[in-house]
Amino acid sequence: MVAGISMAASNPSAPLLRLEEIGKSFGATKVLEAVTLSVAPGEVIGLLGENGAGKSTMMNIVAGALEPSAGRVVFADAPRRFASISEGIEAGIAFVHQELSVVGSLSVAENLFLGRMPRNRLGLVDFAAMRSASKAMLAAVGASDIDPGRLAGSLRTGEQQLVEIARAAARNPRLLILDEPTSSLTPHEVSTFLDYVRKARLAGISIIFITHRLEEAMMICDRLLVLRNGAIVSDRRPAGTTKEQIIADMTGKASLFAYSPRTNPSDKVALRVRNLADRDHVSGISLDIRQGEIFGLFGLVGAGRTELLEIIVGARTMSRGNMELFGRNHAPRTPAQALQAGVALVPEGRKTAGILPQHSVRRNASASSLRKSGGGVMVSPRGEAERTAAELKALAVRMRDDRQPITTLSGGNQQKVVFARALLSGSRLLLLDEPTHGVDIGAKSEIYEIIRRAAENGLTVIVASSELPEIIALCDRVAVLSKGRLADIVERDDMQEAHLLRLAFSEYEKQQ
Repeated sequence: MVAGISMAASNPSAPLLRLEEIGKSFGATKVLEAVTLSVAPGEVIGLLGENGAGKSTMMNIVAGALEPSAGRVVFADAPRRFASISEGIEAGIAFVHQELSVVGSLSVAENLFLGRMPRNRLGLVDFAAMRSASKAMLAAVGASDIDPGRLAGSLRTGEQQLVEIARAAARNPRLLILDEPTSSLTPHEVSTFLDYVRKARLAGISIIFITHRLEEAMMICDRLLVLRNGAIVSDRRPAGTTKEQIIADMTGKASLFAYSPRTNPSDKVALRVRNLADRDHVSGISLDIRQGEIFGLFGLVGAGRTELLEIIVGARTMSRGNMELFGRNHAPRTPAQALQAGVALVPEGRKTAGILPQHSVRRNASASSLRKSGGGVMVSPRGEAERTAAELKALAVRMRDDRQPITTLSGGNQQKVVFARALLSGSRLLLLDEPTHGVDIGAKSEIYEIIRRAAENGLTVIVASSELPEIIALCDRVAVLSKGRLADIVERDDMQEAHLLRLAFSEYEKQQ
C-alpha cells in the first residue's frame, strides 16, 4: 500500500492495455484510423493532440462508452468489448472527464459515495463513516483542504475536479484515464495532484493523462503520444524530445509561441488608472496603458488580476481611485455601460460566462452588436448574418455553418466566437481573462495571432494570464500583481520567468 493507494494486480511482463488497429467512424466521418498502442502496468502516458484529433473518442472506446468500428481492445491479457461504462469500471478502468459531473446540491462526501453510500446496522446511511472515508479519499489526491461536508456546488471548478478524481481513484482502478485534470487547478493543487500521480505509478496503476499543458506532461509522463487527425504520429520519451518538437508533432508546423516584435504602440494613453481599489481584492493600482499595446497582467491565484479587469469593465465596484479612457472619465457601473464606452471583456469561464449555450454560433457572435445589424428596433437577420460572417471567416472559426449550436464547436472555436463578439462590438479596449484556458495548442497559436493582429490594427489589449509563457509570448509590457498590489511594471527586455515570479511572490514574502 502506498499513501492510501492499493497495489494494482498486474502481470509486469505484459502490457495492461493494448489497442490493435482501432478505427472509429461516425457515418462517413472517420475519427480514428488504425490506432495501435500499448500501456504497461504503472506507466504514465501523456496523450496529446489538438481538439478534434480523436483523443476523447479513443479513450471512450477504452472505457466502454463507445464501440470501435474496427480493431480490438486487449485489457489485462484478454480481448474486451465493453458494452457500457459500468462494465469498464468493473474491469478496473476509471475515466475522469473534463466535463464535470458533480451534483452541486449534494455534499462533497455524498458525491464521493454516490450510489454506494455506507450503511449502519439499521440500514441507514452512515454519515460519520462516509465523512471519515471522504477525508482519506481527498487526501490521497492532494485535496485534504476540501471539507467533505461542503456542498459540491459551492466549490471552485478546480476543487470540483479534484472531487471527481478522488472518486475515481477510490475505486482502485488498474487504469486511470484523466482528461485535462489540471486545467482548473491552482499551482499548489497541481503540485499535490502530481504527487498523487507519482504514488499511483509506484503502486502499479497505469495512467493516461490527456492534457494541453506540455510542461506538466514532460515532467510527469513516461511517454508522450501525439494524435493528429485520428492517427498516432509520434511516441516519444520526454528526455529525448523538446516542447517545440511535440508542438510540431501536434500541429504539423513549427512552434508559433515566440514573441513577435511589432511596430511600437502609440504614445497616446488609452487607459489611465490612478490609485484604484475595491473593498477587498485590489489596492492602490496605478497604470498607463498605451493605444495599440498588448499589456499583460500576471500574478498568482488571488493576486487580483480578474478583479482589476472587472473594475475596468464595470462588473465590480470601485471603492477608491479613478480611471480615464482616451482622456475621458471612465467609471462604468455595469458591463453594458463599459461596452458603450468601447470596453469589451472576454471572460475566463468560457462555458459559464462566455458563450450562450442555447444559441447558435451567429447569435453568440452578434450578441453585443445586434443594434448595428439594421432594421430599426428589430434585428435584421440578413444584416446580422453579413456582419458576423466576415468576422467568423477572419478568425478562421471551424464550423459547418453559423446556424449550428455553439456547443457543437470545439473549445478553441467557441473561444474564437467569443472573440468575434468582442471585436464586432466596436471595442477600443479589449480585456482578456485567461484567453486560452482549456484550448489546444493549435487553437492557442491561432488566438495569439488574433490578439497580435487586433493590436496591430490599433486595438488596446489587456491580457490577464497565469501562464508565464503566454505573457512572455504576447505582451509588450506586463504589470505583476502580488496580493492585490502592483509589484512592478516590467518592460519587454526584462521579461524573464524567474524575475516575474519573484515579483509575484513579493507581497507574500513581506509577511513571513
